[in-house]
Amino acid sequence: MDTLERFLNRAWILILCAVLTGGYIYQLLEHEKPCPLCMLQRLAMIGVALAVLLNLRFGFKEEHYGLAILVSLFGMGTALRQIALHVCPQFSTFGEPVLHYDLYVWAFIVFICSMLAASILLIIRIFTNDKRVHAAWSFWDKLALALIFFLAFANTISTLAECGVSACT
Repeated sequence: MDTLERFLNRAWILILCAVLTGGYIYQLLEHEKPCPLCMLQRLAMIGVALAVLLNLRFGFKEEHYGLAILVSLFGMGTALRQIALHVCPQFSTFGEPVLHYDLYVWAFIVFICSMLAASILLIIRIFTNDKRVHAAWSFWDKLALALIFFLAFANTISTLAECGVSACT
């Protein structure tokens, strides 16, 4: 069961990294600047990925899944705020839709899926008695860590380019 849980945690992190990378590629190709709410959603996705990464480094613990759920709730609230802003007729949508949904709707879906993943993995914890600390990292664990830090760095650069060192408008 431990290898299944490790695989699912790793896959969760890599999926979040793929979503973030897709957002950056979209931003670069379309020459779009992310809005402050988009930057908060990216930050929340990085936070979820880091919470899940704690499982790979320090062992699978309910607290790590709880942290992932809390950060997902924050991200979901941010995405829901942006969805609510664009439901009003006087606000235009932001960017081009991807598969008929705007990016902030996709962010909302990602956070819902993250909470679902955390819930399923918490249920899987019931069937596992292995409470060891996993100090040995595989290549995939190190890749996940490198991707998260690269994306966090890219988010920092993007935020500084957009807002400078002051608060975003």
